[in-house]
Amino acid sequence: MKLKLFNTLTREKEEFKPLEEGKVKFYSCGQTIYDDLHVGNARAYVVWDTLRRYLEYKGYTVRHVQNITDVGHLTDDGDQGEDKVEKRAKELDLEPMELVEDQIERYFEDTKALNIERQDIVPRATGHINEMINYVQKIIDNGYAYEVEGNIYFDVEKFAEDYPYGEMANKDLEQLKEEAESRVEEDSKKKNQYDFALWLNAEGTGHLMKWEAKFEVDDDLMKSTGYPGWHLECSVMGQKYLGEEFDIHAGGKDHIFPHHPNERAQCFAATGEGQARYWLHNEFIQIDGEKMSKSEGNFYTVRELIQDHGFSGDAIRLYLLSSHYRSETDFSLEGLEKADKELKRIRRTIRRMKEDTSSTKSPMIIQDENGEITPDNVRERFKQAMNDDLNTAVLKKDLMEIINIINRGLDSGHSVKDDYIEVFEEIFDVLGINIDSNISESESELTDLLLEIRDEAREEEDWEKSDYIRDRLQELGFEIEDTENGSKWFK
Repeated sequence: MKLKLFNTLTREKEEFKPLEEGKVKFYSCGQTIYDDLHVGNARAYVVWDTLRRYLEYKGYTVRHVQNITDVGHLTDDGDQGEDKVEKRAKELDLEPMELVEDQIERYFEDTKALNIERQDIVPRATGHINEMINYVQKIIDNGYAYEVEGNIYFDVEKFAEDYPYGEMANKDLEQLKEEAESRVEEDSKKKNQYDFALWLNAEGTGHLMKWEAKFEVDDDLMKSTGYPGWHLECSVMGQKYLGEEFDIHAGGKDHIFPHHPNERAQCFAATGEGQARYWLHNEFIQIDGEKMSKSEGNFYTVRELIQDHGFSGDAIRLYLLSSHYRSETDFSLEGLEKADKELKRIRRTIRRMKEDTSSTKSPMIIQDENGEITPDNVRERFKQAMNDDLNTAVLKKDLMEIINIINRGLDSGHSVKDDYIEVFEEIFDVLGINIDSNISESESELTDLLLEIRDEAREEEDWEKSDYIRDRLQELGFEIEDTENGSKWFK
């Protein structure tokens, strides 16, 4: 079975073929680091982490680069808004880099809670200013940029004469012109309103983060104290660490225009290569039909869901993988509670499977309407779903149905072969979800002893002692289930 991914550039599912056999070069757009990670952005990072894990599962060596934007991302896409980092820092009475350092630490704490593996390279925009200045000069030298009052703009009309520009967004220049005129405030410095900034002059603007740059324009050497355009940053960092052409570039649906077309255009203009062969985009998470976003104020942070609402990172991750990454998902706490219960059912079942492998019990035959479900069959169904553009929604539904069948078999006194346990652990490792109860041997033995005492109390109809033991264990995070074969516990 071959992996197929939906390429936004061609609007088709395409068989994935890396440029270099056995290796994958993968860039994903990262966090603008001015506030805590909300669950809408977390969806992208969970999906791309799952893709990386699956590529490695298939035997590829993956180099994954994901940037941190700590300058240049403005509050509008017309090159005239405030820098998001500076704006937030002012609100908190902090220096921009003071805010950034704090938020980077919190960001990695949040992604670790979601079992997102640290990318191989996590470059910061402010660490690559010299490369960006040199990159802008290449674009100027190749004739695709112009200077006005110390600002360097990308000439979209000139570029479109030589390269495709609007194909990712499926827009022509006339459409772009109309949209730009209606979307952003007119900028008299630009030749066309759909042109975008490569470098912005910060003199007299009050902008705190700025660097000295020199550009040669029309044989004249000019100086500009300013900062890079947001689109420029990913072009530079992606090609620096992955080469002029690489395999996968991923981001959110909102990057389909203007961020990724602008990023791609810059790469063509500077190097003659358009970065990635496969462009992947995840859909938004919505609340009450509206896109979850910090600007709208309708969002839940990952930290809030864990600390205030008591959900685990594993439950949040399972929830985010319960729908296909290209489908719109309406977030709700009720939906997250359902995922939390499903995770507990999975963990409970795995624990029961490990406990009920006794040779004295007859192993169950697991089957559905299509026949017997063997461990190899479970593995093949997993691969089939993942190869179909990472269809984790179908996979999760399939796994929960198998889990329910296994539970019914365990309830009827059968055991399960170890091979089933191994394949479940294999699959959930790729999904990045921990299905172990995470308890020590001594904690397990003590809990077993307490339940033995509770069972004796129940036999003697000492309900006060029985309820007391149950309530104390529940306070410590254990669920107690009374069965015909005695009490069972699950962490």
